[in-house]
Amino acid sequence: MSLKFKDDKDVRLSVGRVWNIQGMRAVVWCALFLGMVAGAAAEKTAATQTTLTVATNDAGPRTRATLTAHVRAETTGSLAGVVNFRSGETDLGSAVVDAEGNASLQTDVLTTGIHQVVAVYHGQAAYLASTSKAEQLEAHASTVAGYTVTAAPSSLSTVVGGFADTVVTVTPNNGFNAYVSLSCDGLPVNTTCTFTPLNVPAICTSTTACTPGTSAVQIQTLAPSPSIAKGNGASMLVFPLLLGLAGLGARKRRVWRNLALSLLAFAGAMGMTACSQRYNYLHHGPPENPGTPEGTFTVTVASQSSTGAQITTPPTNPQITLTVTAPSS
Repeated sequence: MSLKFKDDKDVRLSVGRVWNIQGMRAVVWCALFLGMVAGAAAEKTAATQTTLTVATNDAGPRTRATLTAHVRAETTGSLAGVVNFRSGETDLGSAVVDAEGNASLQTDVLTTGIHQVVAVYHGQAAYLASTSKAEQLEAHASTVAGYTVTAAPSSLSTVVGGFADTVVTVTPNNGFNAYVSLSCDGLPVNTTCTFTPLNVPAICTSTTACTPGTSAVQIQTLAPSPSIAKGNGASMLVFPLLLGLAGLGARKRRVWRNLALSLLAFAGAMGMTACSQRYNYLHHGPPENPGTPEGTFTVTVASQSSTGAQITTPPTNPQITLTVTAPSS
């Protein structure tokens, strides 16, 4: 089949018609594709609803509040993620959502008075974030000297091999005047926690004039080490063995052959034991390290102050949720 055109103008018109048709088809297909992608994304993202309950206990020197959030999704499935509890601009702490959608935190850092507290669910890939309505909390305090500890931000995230920073604040009250030492509990394996400074001054010049102390905290994860080459010790034995056999072929006397075989067997045994291990360590470093595992972990900032005769600790310790993810390729 052939097409006949009167002149170049007919050719250009025909080509233009074909081009316009193909372009319209491309636009239609692109629109359909984008609609499918948007629909799939909408199906994978579900709305959530977060509720908060508050319980208080005034038995100790300060009011201890138990904050419990419940996250519910419109679709069925296993919820995950982190809930952050806040009172105004104050970060009270974070907690990991369990399989039933609950996250709980105990805190005693609120000053005397009435506070409004909310729970903020940060969501994840399949669930949208949500915030609870504010709940009222009334806190009381005694005249016992002590201190409270907070960490902000209390929800951290980093890739494997990276680090995350937060700030710990030690607030003295009722005339407390001493240094407070800090440490981390609950770190994942192959992870370190560094405080600057390690001992924080918490100074009160009177029962009411108190100055908080702060410490910069860095949580450092570890990347996995490269795979160590295998079989180096075996190659140290194979090559001498081949060379030895080649040399033995040239010998005619049985006595020399037996002596050489004995020496070769002894050298091979040495190569497979201590000598091989020393060679592998000197040339390939320490054994392979798997690095920090991925996942979400709860890290507790522990603290204490000691005068030698008495140790003072806060009623509650702040918790940090640390999420470790795989590096982007």
